[in-house]
Amino acid sequence: MTPPQPVVRVVPFEQAGITPDPQNTRLHTPRNIGVILLAATAMFGCGTAARVQFAGTTSNDIRVSASVVVTTISHNEADGTSTLDVAVFWRGSPGWFTAGDQGAQSAGAASTGLSDGRPGPQTHFIGVGPVRLEVQFDPGTGLVQIQDQSISLQSRNVILVDEVDGTPRVIETIRVEPRFPRGFADIDTLVRRHPPLVSFLRCDAQFPDQPQHNPIEVAMWRQMTDLTCARLRDAR
Repeated sequence: MTPPQPVVRVVPFEQAGITPDPQNTRLHTPRNIGVILLAATAMFGCGTAARVQFAGTTSNDIRVSASVVVTTISHNEADGTSTLDVAVFWRGSPGWFTAGDQGAQSAGAASTGLSDGRPGPQTHFIGVGPVRLEVQFDPGTGLVQIQDQSISLQSRNVILVDEVDGTPRVIETIRVEPRFPRGFADIDTLVRRHPPLVSFLRCDAQFPDQPQHNPIEVAMWRQMTDLTCARLRDAR
């Protein structure tokens, strides 16, 4: 069976719950006119990762265990490498990111470039039923906002957030070496640079049965998260 292909949809900022800056003269360029929304099949259906690219920046959602999804935001360097701006580890109950039906699941990102061409604040969100997780990164100030909490990274670039399907709370911030040899920040290299991250993944938790989904899909998700966890444990 051919897996469904990711669906990309562009909608106005307001429709995605994001208020644009009326003072930003670049908002009406094609790159910034809307928000890219990835349908559930891109992030939650058949794959373990979804990637959104704006000019010079890349953001990824990576499902790494039954309990954790990682959002990475990075920017490209002239030599083809990339620099990690921020990685957010979202941890909740096992299977939280596929709870409910697929119609209630989405992920997306928005970027508002500045008038001088530099990248402006970037907003990335994950929606699963009533759960909406949002991270905003401002490259100009280095500030990150998780939900309603502002965080000054101060050279740190990894944020651990727990209980995302209840009351999300930031429990730790960490620094890893930010330069990555590829054009994006890959999870294997990130975890290898700070091995204690493996314990945060709770790899011993199994992906649960979810009757609302096809049993074949659930078995595939379980296998993918098990394989990813095994690979990350070996990477330490």
